[in-house]
Amino acid sequence: MSQTEQSTEENVSPTATEDKKSIQEEEREKILNVENEQKNSIELAEEKKPKEVKEGMEVKPKKIPIGGIQMPGFFTRSKSKEQCKDEDQAEGTELIEQEKKEETPVPTRIKLPTLPNPFKKNKAGDVEEGGKEGETKDKLKLLESIRLPIVSVFQRIKRNPDASNQSQAGLASMETLDDKSNNELKTIPLDDKTETDKQEQADILEYLTQMMKKYKIAIVGCLIFLLLIIIIIICTTGGGREIPRSPPLKDGNYIETVTSCGIVEGKMEDSSFAFRGIPYAIPPIGNLRFKYAQPLNQIEYCWNATLKAHNATPTCLQVLGNGSITGVEDCLTLDIVTPYVRYDNPLPVVVLIGADSFIGGSPGKMRPSARYARSKDVVFVRPNFRLGALGFLSLDVLSKSDYPHTSGNYGLSDILEALWWIQLNIEHFGGDKKSVTLFGHKAGATLVTALATIPNAKKYFTRAWASSGGAVYPSKPRNESEAEARSFLQHVDCEDAECLRRTDAKKLIKSVQHTWRKPQPDLPGKDEDPSKRHQWLVIDGKILKENPSDVWSRGRLSVDLVIGSTAQAGSSEILRFKHTNWTSGLVRHHIKESFLGSQNLTDEVLKRYPATYHGLSTLVTDIRITCPLYTIWTEMSNVTFYVDNRTRWENKIADVDSDIEAILGRYEPKTPEQKRYFSSMQGLFYSFVWHGKIDQKFTGKNVLIVDQDVLPNATYSECGFWALKNVVPRFAALD
Repeated sequence: MSQTEQSTEENVSPTATEDKKSIQEEEREKILNVENEQKNSIELAEEKKPKEVKEGMEVKPKKIPIGGIQMPGFFTRSKSKEQCKDEDQAEGTELIEQEKKEETPVPTRIKLPTLPNPFKKNKAGDVEEGGKEGETKDKLKLLESIRLPIVSVFQRIKRNPDASNQSQAGLASMETLDDKSNNELKTIPLDDKTETDKQEQADILEYLTQMMKKYKIAIVGCLIFLLLIIIIIICTTGGGREIPRSPPLKDGNYIETVTSCGIVEGKMEDSSFAFRGIPYAIPPIGNLRFKYAQPLNQIEYCWNATLKAHNATPTCLQVLGNGSITGVEDCLTLDIVTPYVRYDNPLPVVVLIGADSFIGGSPGKMRPSARYARSKDVVFVRPNFRLGALGFLSLDVLSKSDYPHTSGNYGLSDILEALWWIQLNIEHFGGDKKSVTLFGHKAGATLVTALATIPNAKKYFTRAWASSGGAVYPSKPRNESEAEARSFLQHVDCEDAECLRRTDAKKLIKSVQHTWRKPQPDLPGKDEDPSKRHQWLVIDGKILKENPSDVWSRGRLSVDLVIGSTAQAGSSEILRFKHTNWTSGLVRHHIKESFLGSQNLTDEVLKRYPATYHGLSTLVTDIRITCPLYTIWTEMSNVTFYVDNRTRWENKIADVDSDIEAILGRYEPKTPEQKRYFSSMQGLFYSFVWHGKIDQKFTGKNVLIVDQDVLPNATYSECGFWALKNVVPRFAALD
């Protein structure tokens, strides 16, 4: 079958009318007669035989896209477009449907002699030589499968951009190729810059633009991701240079850092670095005596050369438990112990506030541990603060000499100024100013709890821990407290503020009357009147503006707070050695001679507490320290309360220092029980320092009993009994 016959058969539509078919057959016969004259001798011989020829007409070839291949032997269309328009559309639709129903393999093209047209019909419309209409459809199906060429995907998308959701097999319709028959393959030059080229480029650009709009979120995300990767690489590599993380050591033992007042040099201790005696406020001497601490912001109080902060400076003037006086008036310095001097990965800061009473015993056990700074990754800071008359004296003559008119609580102002210095400078020592824990013991715990109630406490510290402190806070107005303290002027032979500022500092410390001093812990006496005890803290209107109990009763404090005590914190050497051996009879007698005996509570008390020194010290602690703290804790919101019940030494008591020494590592645990207790106590404290909360498993309003393990309990000991008898918090210790 010749190519021309194949081409003409393309235009034979099974659905065409008989008249149209006759016209088409006559046109095919004319074209075949012309072509047969140009055949070779064999074809000329065949032409002499009687046969019918189909005729057809060429249509104007369509433009072939650049890069496409013009295939020979494809079909022609009828010259009359109006005549075949409907036929072509129907023909293409029918052929595609037939191809979907039945697949026919593409045969190899072989040049064959011209054969009689099997599709030629007579005038009656019958197919000659036994041909049938179904056979015609099969032939057309075969021809359709041959004429489907492979073309560019972009070409097909260009021709039908709305069909992106249809199957893309890389086959284009017949309309993408030239309809003109050709016996040779022809390649279209790529550099032919025609209007078609420009249109195709515009179509491709439009397609890419549509794709970018469709996937713009994914593209922008990828670009941002790549940008972040580049930034991370630049930051981690540091531009190829190693950034120093800490200053170098001098002579292998000394290290320098900066403060707001100058350079300071510390030295290495137990693999940590200690800076001792750094000034944090202007010396409170001369006209600054009996005034609130002043910030160190005047150049005459700073230093030009490097400050050798190698040794601790003397503590503030104070009276020790044995009556001796120690310390100096110019004392507002602090010590810092840090495991690292660096700016990356700052560590939590623990500020140690220790004092046995408001008149002395500072810092007591609250000394920073270089070894624990390294092992627990914390920065310890211990500031000195004023005590006794120099730290808490409240008098009307002092208020009148200052403006705004106020007096008292100078020691509290020292602690606040030290905390503010920490906010400004602790980053130069490897500390985190946003994670500062105020840690108080005994009278220091009373000060810490009071500071936790001030309105702007969050400005200075983040959280607070108070161990074995007092539970009585100022409730009188300032003028009433000042009037009660006027008797102090008689002891120092002064009448005004100027005289008080000229008087020797040690004389002022010694002149504190005996009734203002903290008594040794014991059972309440028969003639004891708690209302006549001296209160060192006052509502000064500047630091403490109202009773702390009124603050915590209104709701949650601005900082996190933990309060607690040891089970026998009321034990003392005086009570312990009052008798060589505390028998049950001696214990009974001691209770009977106290306020409890005057209330006929001796027998009932002995039912609740054993008649031993251990039971007696627990009784004293419950009345003076633990149960008063428990009472104020029940009025607080979101505050943790604990009791350290782990006994030690030969007395088998949990003394007032046992929890502090466990936290700061003042003694080494030896037995398995001690090691478990150490782990429990330190776990509570350092979890609070690092995370601001106690272990999540201890939820609800429970007392945490600390022994070998930490166990929650709904209540503690006999606190409810003492509250019912109006003993607690009436006889609570002041400091």
